[in-house]
Amino acid sequence: MKTPFKTTLWARKVPAIFAVCALLAGQNLAWAQEPAIVGEATMVIGLAKLMGADGASRAVDRGTPIRVGDRIETQAGGHVHLRFVDGGRLSIRPASSLQVEDYSHSERAPQSGSIKFRLDEGVVRSITGSWGEAARDRFRLNTPVAAIGVKGTDFVVKSDGEKTSASVFTGAITLTPLLNGCSKTVGPCLNGSEKLLSEDMKGQMLEFSRQQSAPQLVPAVDLLARNARPNLGNEVAIRMEKSLPAEDSQALARASKTVESDVRASAVVAAIVPVLPVTPPAPPAELPVVVVVPPVAIPVVVVPPPVIKPPVVETPIVVVPPVPVVPVVPDLPVVSLPPVNVVVVVPIPLPTPILPPQVAQLVWSRFAWTTQMSGDAFTRNIEQAASTGFDRLPGNVSYSLYRKSAADGALLVATDAKASFRLADSTAQIVRNEGRNIDPVNVHSGTLDIDFTRASFTTALALTNATIGAESFTASGTIKTNGAFQTTASNGSLNGAVTLDGKEAGYAFVRSLNAGLVQGVTLWGR
Repeated sequence: MKTPFKTTLWARKVPAIFAVCALLAGQNLAWAQEPAIVGEATMVIGLAKLMGADGASRAVDRGTPIRVGDRIETQAGGHVHLRFVDGGRLSIRPASSLQVEDYSHSERAPQSGSIKFRLDEGVVRSITGSWGEAARDRFRLNTPVAAIGVKGTDFVVKSDGEKTSASVFTGAITLTPLLNGCSKTVGPCLNGSEKLLSEDMKGQMLEFSRQQSAPQLVPAVDLLARNARPNLGNEVAIRMEKSLPAEDSQALARASKTVESDVRASAVVAAIVPVLPVTPPAPPAELPVVVVVPPVAIPVVVVPPPVIKPPVVETPIVVVPPVPVVPVVPDLPVVSLPPVNVVVVVPIPLPTPILPPQVAQLVWSRFAWTTQMSGDAFTRNIEQAASTGFDRLPGNVSYSLYRKSAADGALLVATDAKASFRLADSTAQIVRNEGRNIDPVNVHSGTLDIDFTRASFTTALALTNATIGAESFTASGTIKTNGAFQTTASNGSLNGAVTLDGKEAGYAFVRSLNAGLVQGVTLWGR
């Protein structure tokens, strides 16, 4: 009777054991699939919550781990500081919503990692860590209307769903409309509508809204001050400032400073191309004149006989011999010589060489992430361009134009009503596969015509490359009183300016093609 009892007992235990094992295996599988921790909250003030990738919601406290896929939302008066595993820091301001979409890195293959955030609303300030510095072309922050490629260290972004504003303290960023698949890529989105903002562009920030076709540079405002602690009392605000780490307090102090724009125009003296003198041909040598002298006729001398008086005495007869007669030589005939054929060698003048115009008052600089093409001997790096003392004008994501300084408020004054410019220097390249392939593009010829009375311009470039074949870039628009070009019609984008005396010009161009992005810079003179 004992055997049936034991069999029944084991029959009851086996299902329970299998159920416990299945539960433990499910928990282990869930733990194995949970994303790795990429950061933590180092400071929390007010109310904030975290929405995990699994949909679970919990309050954010100091020390709360942050994983890829997490969304952090702050309430009115809420403030969260995050520190990531590479030393990067992120400050999420009140009434903001930010999601960590990716945070990865590989020492062996930096191009395989990426850092990507999405700011749906509110204000954030980001300070790049070691991962972002190692792969600057793999750092992205998206908003509902814009894609921001991060190429520097310290920046602020504000978004309200309809408009995005961004300012830079150190480094540089690019802001592009969120179109043509930009939301799925990382790093700067290069589609021809991007605009660059760097730390040396004092007193300016970038702004873009759904009603605009491209980002605009506008006077800078303190994005942090406009969003700072809207519903906190004075006592809580003082406590929050005291609780900040020293490095964050210093960063906030720097962010609240107002900077002034020091963009000045310049006057440029036109370069004069010397004209080589043309040596006139030597005159032909004179022909010698042959003078024929006629023979001189010798006259016949007739000597009269002497008169002899007979002497008183008989005088013998004196016989006088006859005087010899000299024969008369007849005149020699005049000999007519045939004309001499004189060959006059006229030297053929050498053609005057047509030299490219000299441009001395404009300098192009390229950023560190822009590849210098072979044959490019006129662009400079940022340090070389800044050492000239010229004023920096707004450029694009790859190049900046420097123009010789002039008095404050100087305006464009040209002596000619119209002018046609000649291409002095140019360089271009095509960027493919998100920057992994960069090839040179030939600029064969170009035209730039300016009507100073109407303040308008038109330009065209002929481009060739083995990948794109024969292409062109065209643009037209107006010229501002400070000499800057403003495009109204183009098959790409153009940024540049003319010197204040109207003698020299330069512009950067970008055109997006199916094969890649063509970009370059030009210098023009007369």
